[in-house]
Amino acid sequence: MTSRFDEYLKEEETIIWTGNPKKNEFNSTYVFICIIGGLILLTFASIWNIAVWSNNSPTFFRVFGILFLFIGAFGGIIHILLHKFRRSKKFYAISNKRIYIEYYSFGKRIKSYNIKSLPNPTLKNYSNGIGTIQINYEKPYSSKVFSFAIEYNWLDQYRKLEFIQNPRKVLNLIKELKK
Repeated sequence: MTSRFDEYLKEEETIIWTGNPKKNEFNSTYVFICIIGGLILLTFASIWNIAVWSNNSPTFFRVFGILFLFIGAFGGIIHILLHKFRRSKKFYAISNKRIYIEYYSFGKRIKSYNIKSLPNPTLKNYSNGIGTIQINYEKPYSSKVFSFAIEYNWLDQYRKLEFIQNPRKVLNLIKELKK
């Protein structure tokens, strides 16, 4: 059986499991925060533009206001679409020694983690039989105010197997290989 990860395998390594995030699944909290953040920025940008254009303000402030307006109106939507595109180009594999995550960020990239050196991964089950396995997961803040529900950020998006089918089976496979 050949796979997209064969070129990365070391000797005596074989692929045991491959997968990718399930299509059309998303983190509703993430989408909610993007939309609310965009609305707040859009409100601020509208007030800014009304104040700047009604007064005789410098051109720099007018351009800055239009930029704010554009980011507030389309920033959250563009970010959600980019996140969906990135997830559609993400693939996972587990070999008998390593976990591989292939993703696209200005070109094809690969992350690999030695299974034996990983701390115990955690599992987040969703109600529809899909789950996320978090590997080497470290919250940047310990305060509940900063980590209340935000699951997606730039630093840890490549340290988890997101929205996969049968996550319990995959977690058990990782734990078995860890022994």
